[in-house]
Amino acid sequence: MLEILPIRLLTDEDSLIFGTLAVALGKLSRAGLPVGSGVAVVAPEIHLRASLEHFDFGSKEVFEQSLTLVKKEIEKIPVPEILKQETKSHKKFLVASQGRSGSVKELWLGLLDIWLEEIKQRIWQKGFYPGITERLEAQTVIFIKKAEALGLAYFDRLSDDTVINVQEGTLHPNDLKKLDQLVKEANQKLLIPYEYEWILDRGLKLTRVLPYTPAVLVSQPTGSDARGPVGRSTKGSQGRSTVKVFLDLSTGLVIEKQVDGVYISSEKIFDLNKPQSSWDELVFKLVGAAISFPDSPVLVKLADMSEGMGKVRGTLRLLHQKSLLDPILEALDFVRHKKALLNVYIVIPFVRGASELQQIKRDLAAKKLMRKNSLQIWLEVAVPENIINLEDYLLAGVDGVVLNLDELSAHFGGYDYNASDLAHYKHEVSGLLKFLEDGIKLLHKSKVPFIAYGSLSLNPGVLDFLIEKGVYGMVVERYEAPSMVDLLHQAEKRMILRRAS
Repeated sequence: MLEILPIRLLTDEDSLIFGTLAVALGKLSRAGLPVGSGVAVVAPEIHLRASLEHFDFGSKEVFEQSLTLVKKEIEKIPVPEILKQETKSHKKFLVASQGRSGSVKELWLGLLDIWLEEIKQRIWQKGFYPGITERLEAQTVIFIKKAEALGLAYFDRLSDDTVINVQEGTLHPNDLKKLDQLVKEANQKLLIPYEYEWILDRGLKLTRVLPYTPAVLVSQPTGSDARGPVGRSTKGSQGRSTVKVFLDLSTGLVIEKQVDGVYISSEKIFDLNKPQSSWDELVFKLVGAAISFPDSPVLVKLADMSEGMGKVRGTLRLLHQKSLLDPILEALDFVRHKKALLNVYIVIPFVRGASELQQIKRDLAAKKLMRKNSLQIWLEVAVPENIINLEDYLLAGVDGVVLNLDELSAHFGGYDYNASDLAHYKHEVSGLLKFLEDGIKLLHKSKVPFIAYGSLSLNPGVLDFLIEKGVYGMVVERYEAPSMVDLLHQAEKRMILRRAS
């Protein structure tokens, strides 16, 4: 017997039939939140089973070959009278995020297609088995008039903000604000966070409740607007980690292949006292890294020749010492344009102001190394000023951020991290972590990935903080790489347990 109920009438007692997600939508409707008017429809289990009994499903291939016949047989299932009654005054529907127009017969065929696809997936995963048509996912049918926009929204705990994806149409800023409040209120009513499909149809309305998957449990998004590098999953017997591992290849040769990217500090290779031989070595290192890791990003930091705290160094020195900047840009030009190794990206080092970033970007553009889809420009954040004025740097345009934690700690705490007698200050990180929180939230909100660099990142408290705040990757030394994935995996497990407790 087919079950159909208006969404607003669904209660906890109906969850065994209609599922917890449809019931959650009914709860929101009864709580007074704007929910699209519609019905929840359960699959016609008996009719589907009877239709499938006519076919031999001894193998998956037989089902694929017979799919056309199966569809014709299933399409003979008559439209339930109760569905006709519930939808008789409506001509437009929203089902599984897809708008449908037409008669109730066309709506019914669309529902049958969804359930048939679910059955197909079950056969491909487990083969044909008795009860394959049982407990198919109930579908919600939303009645619509004139949809102006639709999409998905959820509250992201990492960025402490609501993420709104507009899949069709556009939203007015006032509607964005309303949707933000609607998502927060819905989470409060349901006690746990969910993802919500929504529609703008004579006002904002929720149309579907979906499970919410925290960012830590999935791969970091890199497509959309983030333009962050795409790393590959670490393979092997170790636990997997969502945090990417970047191998520091500034010194030595490649010995570890199971990493997600490479980081090279050019000041550790290029030597002004040996310009030609060190330039050759730099080019050799860049080419070797880019070829060894063709599907991974190779982040190359421009030379940061430091003479100590407060001295001329980093980007300021590059801008005023062409004998230092030009050879490195020539090496990058050779690798990217002559060797066509486009996975080599640039990191701007030790910047003291957004104006320095803009100036060095102009110098890069003069060498045809401007920011574009095939060339990412990252920013090294090494002084507190960078965090305070982070929005200015993001407006200037960067594709990612490298948090140099050793430098940040030193300038924040007022000590030289290279001085052994002051090393104990490196362990006093509570103030630094509080200072970084707002900047990291802004990075997430701007969809700009960040990676951590420096020995301080291995401090247990700092590592847990980085995992909690959604760090994209970690730069590690060659000897640390083999064990780093497991270390990150364990840190992620601790975070999940803390959140669950």
